[in-house]
Amino acid sequence: MKNKVLTIIHVRLASTRLPNKPLADICGKSMIQRVYEQALAADLGDVLIACDGEEIANEVKKFGGKFVITNPNLPSGTDRIYAAYTTYAQNNFDVIVNLQGDLPNIDPQVIRAAAEAVLENDCDFATVASKIKNESEITNPNVVKIAIAFKEKNLGRALYFSRCAIPYSKTNAADFYHHIGIYAYKKAALEKFVKLAPSALEQRESLEQLRALENDMKIFVKIVDAHPLSVDTKEDLEVVTKLIAKA
Repeated sequence: MKNKVLTIIHVRLASTRLPNKPLADICGKSMIQRVYEQALAADLGDVLIACDGEEIANEVKKFGGKFVITNPNLPSGTDRIYAAYTTYAQNNFDVIVNLQGDLPNIDPQVIRAAAEAVLENDCDFATVASKIKNESEITNPNVVKIAIAFKEKNLGRALYFSRCAIPYSKTNAADFYHHIGIYAYKKAALEKFVKLAPSALEQRESLEQLRALENDMKIFVKIVDAHPLSVDTKEDLEVVTKLIAKA
């Protein structure tokens, strides 16, 4: 890409449901290595891992990845992204991609879609979502839904994010969209966002991105087909291991 893009994978060792999650073995490679390799395959530019201590850093050294160690007490993933960016980047990047470290089977094109959406549109952030195909996800509070004002078939502005089924529909024929937790920030937008205080709706829904909407920041959403599996439990790890083994 002509613009300089930095992808940062934020990862912490602590996990209440799956201890040592980033180091979990998936077909001979750690989870964090698999996420790193998918980010490299997106071919956007530099990829950096923001980790919370030496244990993950030592694993990253083994596979030759770039990393910085951030304060483990930072309150959010975005704060860790910003800390890593300011340590590493010295303001040399136009776009910073925030990628979670528990998406080992993410399609590199999904990562590219977020970066392209923020570069090509008048917005502060861009993110991605997929159409919900499993009806049980619509009412599942662990699945974040988005109300979108579409400007094109597969691109629009986020109006709201919620753990509830939004927007309401009288029929079952309407589409719902499952948010994928990847963000691409324009540099100035990331710098602005981390200075904002947590907002009321953010705290109510436990969704950090609502802070941006409550402060009149513009988030665009690109609809993609491939939805990665977020690994949060032992069962998730078993499923994604089988998927990668078959690939």
